Amino acid sequence: MIASLDSRSAPFERLGTHYLRFLEALKTRGFEGEIAPDYAQRTVLSTDNSIYQRLPQAAVFPRHAEDL
Repeated sequence: MIASLDSRSAPFERLGTHYLRFLEALKTRGFEGEIAPDYAQRTVLSTDNSIYQRLPQAAVFPRHAEDL
């Protein structure tokens, strides 16, 4: 099943508080890459062309080796 995209909800609305704290900690510790917590981006990344789908809580895209 592919989840429907609901553009009416805020990007952080469905994330748990511990995930939000983790994403904020990434930013404050100098993470310079992109953090994508929005539902649309997470849905796109939730499958690998198989029948299985696991919705991630966020997607992070490191900019350089220090972000890792």
